[in-house]
Amino acid sequence: MLLNQKTLYTNQGNSSVLKFLTKDDLKILDVGCGAGDTGRLIRSVYPSTEIFGITCSPLEQEKALHQLNDCFCFDIEQDEIPDLLHQEFDVLLFCHVLEHLVNPVAVIQKLLPLLKTKGKVIIALPNIANWRDRAKLALGKFEYTEGGVLDKTHLRFYTFHTAPEYLINPISQLRIENHTVSGSVPLAFLRHTLLSKQLRQRIDQLGCHWMPNLFGGEILIQAVKVQR
Repeated sequence: MLLNQKTLYTNQGNSSVLKFLTKDDLKILDVGCGAGDTGRLIRSVYPSTEIFGITCSPLEQEKALHQLNDCFCFDIEQDEIPDLLHQEFDVLLFCHVLEHLVNPVAVIQKLLPLLKTKGKVIIALPNIANWRDRAKLALGKFEYTEGGVLDKTHLRFYTFHTAPEYLINPISQLRIENHTVSGSVPLAFLRHTLLSKQLRQRIDQLGCHWMPNLFGGEILIQAVKVQR
């Protein structure tokens, strides 16, 4: 994962990860923090939380420093962890970053010593097996894009079933506590015409619960660090 002066990922922050956090998660390391948008969102809900970021883009670091307590710019796969980052964290957050790495398991293991025992590892990933991309593949379309599941910078692809198998199971210090998805059921014109917002949300919840690999666009995993 090489340093890139021009890389700048900005968004509204990933609200999906909020369900795994509490007010007791006082120090979070956001790996692949982008411009600090998810950190800003977390702090809007938990203002006492300290959030530190890692990025490989100096441009992102400049933006993130305005949102986070601190942000470190280095190549997480190639470089040593800076001395100032050797702290004890309550949460390691990997929000849509592991799919960009050559060896994501090695990166998790590299940072795991910074996580306290019983601390959380929270992972968010795109699901390559969601219904939208299945439909595209059925039509013979597999084209890289500027964003989304087939982002041209993605090196790894995961499904609801393979993500824990490939990312968590190889690490004996981690135990999965939550494994779910966020997504939607294809309702076509019904979504914005005949169905109420509450009913749409309920249908999406049931679809993602019963068929997560089909209707889940985003894979979400929460694991806890245990003593071995």
